[in-house]
Amino acid sequence: MSNDSDELAEINGIKPKQLLKDGEEVEVKSMTSTSTYKIKRTWDHYYCSCPAWRNQGGSPVNARTCKHLKSLLGESYEKVRLKLKNPHGQARSSKNKSKAPTKRKRTGSDDEKQDKKAKGDQDEEGDEEEEEEVSGTRGQKKVPALLLAAKWDLETGADPSGWWMSEKLDGVRRVIAVEAYYDGKGMISRLGNPFTPPKWLLEKLPKGVTLDGELFSGRGEFQSTVSIVKTVNSPHWQNITFQVFDVPSLGHQPFEQRLDYLTSTFGEGGTHACKEVVVVKQEKARDREHVLEKLKEVEREGGEGLMLREPGSVYVGSRSNTLLKIKTFYDAEAVVTGYVPGKGKHKSSTGALKCKMASGKTFAVGSGMSDKQRQRPPKVGSIITYRFQELTKDGVPRFPTFVGEAVDKAEPKDAEVPDSRRVKKATSG
Repeated sequence: MSNDSDELAEINGIKPKQLLKDGEEVEVKSMTSTSTYKIKRTWDHYYCSCPAWRNQGGSPVNARTCKHLKSLLGESYEKVRLKLKNPHGQARSSKNKSKAPTKRKRTGSDDEKQDKKAKGDQDEEGDEEEEEEVSGTRGQKKVPALLLAAKWDLETGADPSGWWMSEKLDGVRRVIAVEAYYDGKGMISRLGNPFTPPKWLLEKLPKGVTLDGELFSGRGEFQSTVSIVKTVNSPHWQNITFQVFDVPSLGHQPFEQRLDYLTSTFGEGGTHACKEVVVVKQEKARDREHVLEKLKEVEREGGEGLMLREPGSVYVGSRSNTLLKIKTFYDAEAVVTGYVPGKGKHKSSTGALKCKMASGKTFAVGSGMSDKQRQRPPKVGSIITYRFQELTKDGVPRFPTFVGEAVDKAEPKDAEVPDSRRVKKATSG
């Protein structure tokens, strides 16, 4: 990345005392103890492993700082960097500060206690965001009532003739409540945790409606999408589209009418048409064979699967047989318990993740991890999503593939696999 195209090389005429390249990492010493911390640049933000940086859960990851960053980059630079990345955050920060309880004086021993608590999980900014997502499930908040899909069996599923068919996207599901934008809660995760997309994106959406869809950056780009949507004012938001597939606020109307609303609003010539918001394409299924052919086509091109929507159905905030998902593989979650050292080209990095299923069974997954993820794997105790097609005779996934960290999961969940997708145990005699 050249300085000419690096927005962090100079901000309002102010340059950092030391400019880190994307992915570059340095160690700094604690100012109050014998501990050391890691400062790393990832895309458009800096990450510090110290407790002070991690405790700023109310701020986007690219709009956080600490005394170590100020010392490394310069206080004046940090002031303009935070203003650039979160221009509307200062007022909220001041307001929160006035209500904050009196802080007791911190000591070196306090730092050391927090260091021990954070030890082993302080290298991964994505892990920090995972903790915030989980901890956000406590306390007062509004959790959106989403329409959740049931499963359609490839062999015994109901006749899909006449149903609406669309691609199942491998993105990050969000409900957009634009009328709440002005109090900073314009984007809500499926667990009800607020996210802060760029102002320019929210301004492209209509007021007075809620939109259900996926933030999406392309097939097979789930982990990149997760990283991008955790930041604000990042240039990488330009790579994200909001793929809209329903309108919960019009949920009492038949699906076809809700689809007409989306088309007239965001489709070509629509009132809010823009390249950042895309209406998910719906196609009428002729029969079962048509659905299976479409499924093969989508998966052959790297897609995740299909969704089926019952014609004339209303939007309900629960799991319903009016919405069905179809895929030839299964997704599940597991807890990371350790690491398998790499061999060959992966020597000196992580070869595989040791994992434990919700059932308690253990397995390892290494396929699907990028070189960067092998160098900085998910921390022990974090929850990952993996993908597989069948279970072994011992009930563990056969040839599992790593998908990414489970941003919206507080605990692992095993897939429901029919007997037909389990390797049969050998019979004696």
